Amino acid sequence: MQYILSLIRRNGMLLIFIFLELIALFLVFKKNIYHETILASVSTEFTGYVDDKIAKATNFLNLPKVNKELLDENAVLRKNLLKYKDLNKENSNNSGLDSLKYNQKFTFIPTEIVNNSISKTQNLITVNRGTNDGVEKGDGIVTNNGVLGIIIYADKNYSRAISLLNKDISVNARIKGNQYFGTIKWDGKDPRYVQLLEIPKFIKVNKGDIIETDGKSPVFPEGIIIGKVVSKEIDETGELRIQVKLKQDFGNLSYGYIITNLDKAEINKVEKNGDITNTDNVQ
Repeated sequence: MQYILSLIRRNGMLLIFIFLELIALFLVFKKNIYHETILASVSTEFTGYVDDKIAKATNFLNLPKVNKELLDENAVLRKNLLKYKDLNKENSNNSGLDSLKYNQKFTFIPTEIVNNSISKTQNLITVNRGTNDGVEKGDGIVTNNGVLGIIIYADKNYSRAISLLNKDISVNARIKGNQYFGTIKWDGKDPRYVQLLEIPKFIKVNKGDIIETDGKSPVFPEGIIIGKVVSKEIDETGELRIQVKLKQDFGNLSYGYIITNLDKAEINKVEKNGDITNTDNVQ
């Protein structure tokens, strides 16, 4: 203890100088947007690099399970490929239109999940793909088991996404086989469940029904599974509240796909310029 006090006395001015420098740097980065942007970029790159190394070690230990998941996914993809080939052949024989050409066009970028949280009310996900790989803000993230979230910040090599387990996100969804759609939200409680809201009360909903994306937003294609219905109730406001068990275990994430809609920019431009409040060209 005496040694420490002596050290402080001998280097008091230096310690005060360092302390004041730290305060000055904090104020510069906090008050200046340019410096704050640089700090955010450096922070994302550094934390992403560290998380990436940790994730690689963890993923190495999980290789047998990951390989099994990849084999299962390949089996599903091959099955879907055969369906699409049969559909193209049928359309060609009937001289009809190829319905696949009218679906939204998406690209899928494979990525590793290098950081993920489920214990907060505003959980985030970090992935090791960025703008150098074609990732953009607003892209979706999925796994072969369902929806994960939406990219909110993309740097050169890493990106941060808002998780489906975040009270600030909502995703359009529908009951499979039903044209009625609502909104998936998370109540911040159990990370195994989300809630489907805004479904009309008169709609028949059964336990075990599949909940999937409806394709009405430019983020996700239609038909991506989110989970299954486990219960339903009428809440205190008189609205139908459907409890959905997620197919994807968010506590066990390794790999995923970042989805980019090639028509996203055009869709956003049309929707922005077509706002009802924009009446410049209305006669």
